[in-house]
Amino acid sequence: MSYHLNGHEIVVNFPVDSISSNKNSIAFTDTNGKTMKTFTKRTEALRFMKWLLTANK
Repeated sequence: MSYHLNGHEIVVNFPVDSISSNKNSIAFTDTNGKTMKTFTKRTEALRFMKWLLTANK
């Protein structure tokens, strides 16, 4: 699945094994391995993390 934000696409291959956050960064481990994405705003990072959690069901 893909997550789109401000013209950028973040590709996530579910299932996601782990998710961690630190300020504006979200790190997650999926079937491709560990990936870290940094966002300009904390709210964008939290929105992405919420999407990861709900889409992972």
